Amino acid sequence: MRRLLWLGLMLVVVVTPVWVIEAQGGLSRQQIETIALSVVQIVALDEDGREISAGSGTVVDRDGTILTNRHVVDAGSDYAIYVLEDLRERPVLRYYATLTGVAANIDLAALQIDRDEDGNRVNASRLDLSFVDAVNDDVGHGEGIYIFGFPDLGNGYLVVTQGTITTIENGDFGNARLPNWYQTDAEVSPGNSGGLAVNLSGEFIGIPTAVETEGETLGRLGGITPFPAIQAVLDGEGLVSLDEVNSIVNNVERNPQLVGGVSVTCGNMTITNGVEFVIRQMRAGFTYTATAVGIDGFDPALAVFENNSNTARCNDDAPAADYYEADLPTSGLVTPSSLTAQLAFSQNSGRGLNDVRIVVGGIDNQAGEFVLILEGMVVTEADGNGDPFSVRLTPGMVGWGRPLTLYMISLTGDLDPLMYLADFDWEPVRFGSEEVSCDDAGFFSLCWGDSEDLSNSYVSLKQGAAVGGYGLDAMLVLPISGLDEVRVEDEYVFDFVMTSSSRESFGDYVVVMHVGTQ
Repeated sequence: MRRLLWLGLMLVVVVTPVWVIEAQGGLSRQQIETIALSVVQIVALDEDGREISAGSGTVVDRDGTILTNRHVVDAGSDYAIYVLEDLRERPVLRYYATLTGVAANIDLAALQIDRDEDGNRVNASRLDLSFVDAVNDDVGHGEGIYIFGFPDLGNGYLVVTQGTITTIENGDFGNARLPNWYQTDAEVSPGNSGGLAVNLSGEFIGIPTAVETEGETLGRLGGITPFPAIQAVLDGEGLVSLDEVNSIVNNVERNPQLVGGVSVTCGNMTITNGVEFVIRQMRAGFTYTATAVGIDGFDPALAVFENNSNTARCNDDAPAADYYEADLPTSGLVTPSSLTAQLAFSQNSGRGLNDVRIVVGGIDNQAGEFVLILEGMVVTEADGNGDPFSVRLTPGMVGWGRPLTLYMISLTGDLDPLMYLADFDWEPVRFGSEEVSCDDAGFFSLCWGDSEDLSNSYVSLKQGAAVGGYGLDAMLVLPISGLDEVRVEDEYVFDFVMTSSSRESFGDYVVVMHVGTQ
């Protein structure tokens, strides 16, 4: 399976001998040495000034503006800037910089040098730094390029590699179709993120961002954020604060006046703040498992309506499921709990396809958050557009303030998940010029809104094993805190489709939802 690895190395820079790969042909030695002076190493610092991560950056004007990747800077509170004074020596600390903004929809950030190595303020207009020229013209397939940066395997020294543009992918920017992703066979490694890609004329054509590998052959291609996409963002929506971008995931804006949801009664158990999930056109003859794991002591109750029945089977605490856990970008670590609810179910209506409803709420109307894990899902060649799925929005969800977040995690190396918000015809919804969809989470040009690479995430399965996320898995975050007009009786529904990228791969997957209710 191909895996996408982000290059912003979350380690302190290690100091060891030099490695500079000299490019053959193309730029002269003098040109390479001149261009290299505009490439800096960025070390992100925490609030106490400790080094927490490192990446690369490119100076784009004499006044010390630096462009880099958003994922290089998003863990830092301050940024140390190391510059080259001798290409055969490690860069030296000469400045500190402040984050001036990030892009919402591509992996881009800007820093401004504003202090010297002692922390004293500097006049940016007097810096007169080396910088690189940019070009807003498209590059073509097979054109030669150079990559400059400070990958970890370079041991803190500048690394220069050479290759060609192998792939060009277009995306929507306003009313224009522009390149939003280049791939290259030039060597790109962790730590290169935010550095510099130039053409054979030495012009800035993009920012090295990621590397994609294929598991069976170990083939790999580097990913570059193209300058035309960067320029479109800077000329259009512009940059915003990192806090503004992160607010979709991290901020919970509660409204205590908005409460309640779907009501279900099972014997002596009653749910009135339930959240309803509907698996549309479920296949007959398959068995599925739904598991609701509470977060921070929340005690979920689970109800399943099978075969168009108005009577639910319910579960409060399932001892056999008390080992379930998850670690996801929006929830953090969700630890095992004896309060976990679980039900196995199937579609036995006599139809080949039929809907099954699932409702999760709090015991005694307890407010809180949970993750719902659905096992048994599969993308097949017979799915048409994909597996349809619905979530019914409730006042309790809106009032709790947690964004509605869905994850699609592959169980097989053959499946490259893709999911999208669907309209009445089950086609992708567009917000402005963008589809509300996600192919590879954390890959900003392929996912609407905010998402993170799921390579370090996992969820439990009924066999007791944990399934880890991959760089190709999908994550979609929908902010709902402003939808105060939602009422239970209105049946306000979000429809989703779960499928694969370009409908080219098939296999098993799990759906995970992170939701709050009150």
